[in-house]
Amino acid sequence: MNLNSFRLKIALLSGGITGLLLVGSGLALWRVSYQFNLDRLDREIRNLAQANLDRVLGGDHWIRLEEALKFVAGDRSSARFVLWVKNYDRVIFQSPEWPKEIAPDSFPVSERYEVPGGALEREKLPAPPRRGEEISPRNPALPRRSAQFFTRVAGGRSWRVGVMGNPYVTLVVAVDIDEFNARMVELRNLFLLALPAALLLAAGGAWLVARRALRPVTALTETAERVTARGLDQRIPAMTRDREFNRLITVCNAMLDRLQKSFQQATRFSADAAHELKTPLSRLQLELEQALESAPADSAQQGVYGSLLEETHRLKAIVEKLLLLSLADAGRLPLQKQAVDLSALLANIVEDCRAQSAGLAIDAEISAGLRVEADPDLLEQALQNLALNALKYNRPDGWVRIVARGEGGEVLVFVENSGPPIPAPDRERIFERFFRADPSRSGRSGGAGLGLSLAREIVRAHGGEVILVASDGELNRFVARLPRAVESAASAAEKCE
Repeated sequence: MNLNSFRLKIALLSGGITGLLLVGSGLALWRVSYQFNLDRLDREIRNLAQANLDRVLGGDHWIRLEEALKFVAGDRSSARFVLWVKNYDRVIFQSPEWPKEIAPDSFPVSERYEVPGGALEREKLPAPPRRGEEISPRNPALPRRSAQFFTRVAGGRSWRVGVMGNPYVTLVVAVDIDEFNARMVELRNLFLLALPAALLLAAGGAWLVARRALRPVTALTETAERVTARGLDQRIPAMTRDREFNRLITVCNAMLDRLQKSFQQATRFSADAAHELKTPLSRLQLELEQALESAPADSAQQGVYGSLLEETHRLKAIVEKLLLLSLADAGRLPLQKQAVDLSALLANIVEDCRAQSAGLAIDAEISAGLRVEADPDLLEQALQNLALNALKYNRPDGWVRIVARGEGGEVLVFVENSGPPIPAPDRERIFERFFRADPSRSGRSGGAGLGLSLAREIVRAHGGEVILVASDGELNRFVARLPRAVESAASAAEKCE
């Protein structure tokens, strides 16, 4: 997986934010749920205990309250209620199971009283009801202290302690909350178990959203990849209702319209200019040839005419190449395809190289019977350009080697030489028109920087490709790949005979 993918980054960012929100909201929800249930437990303790603070009915009042709390707890041994009661400065009741590690006197007692209309002063507090007397206007219920709650750990168990009372009695009620904590832990564990699945769903959803959101960008990329000199008619289809992407698609299509129009105008101008230059150059060549024949032998005029005639030939060659390149750009390169014996064609090119080489060693390894479907003249020109390039850019005592062989459905033609290495920044540009990797050699080589460009366009027109394979200081190696000709049944039968 490509970590530099914009789609992956969007998915990871969206999934990460969603995951953080899930974790944060889950923790917050669990905390709120825990506090909510704890507050409900506190209300239950307060409601059970405070009703017994209005008045005390007999000395066994607190024993009956403890038994009532045990009845409320039922058989749940973990939900135990224990009491501690103090009347003024004297402890009048303590449950036998009260945890020894918890000191009831250590808890602060609230001085606020829950009475209608506000707080009461201590000297105005009503007297406690006498035994057996009902609560009445003459003998009202005692005000209650505001309840306070604390959590303590004792004997390896957690206890929720409520401290409450009236002006004369302090009541401390403790309840074992281990079972309560266990239920909250179960709730937390369920959330933790569901969290990975939620994160996976969030990540998958983020990936799908990112993929759908970037679909127009993918279409733009695919269209841009198809845009070539012969594919400028490619346009991005309108495939989204999003205003931002629609604007991007519209702008890119308008840019392609302008690019196509400009390229067509440039191609038409190049073709027209090359075509118009052919006639005056032909006339100039004819005039110079006649002047050269009429000039006295070994005269200065003859030298000038000869030099001008060479430049005219060079200009005509450049014009011919430009015309072919403009036709190739427009996809109208005229190909008269036929079965071509590539082995024989390369043998002729090797002989031409040997005739033109000055002290260079020319070697060839050409497999017999290599045949392709091609225009013989244009294909010969393309391969000749590769060979001439190897001759021109070589060492004085260097070598040139041409190797041709078949591989599957292709024919590979390697053109190698011992020339100087091509600089790394120039290797991607050597097929550009008029580009020369060594400008200082332009005068000596006599070329215009169109040979490799034309060779590649001709080979591409035949369904092949020309690339630079190596340039390491020891050799420069170009390879031309051409589709092998499909032999007919008659040809195969002749070979068998």
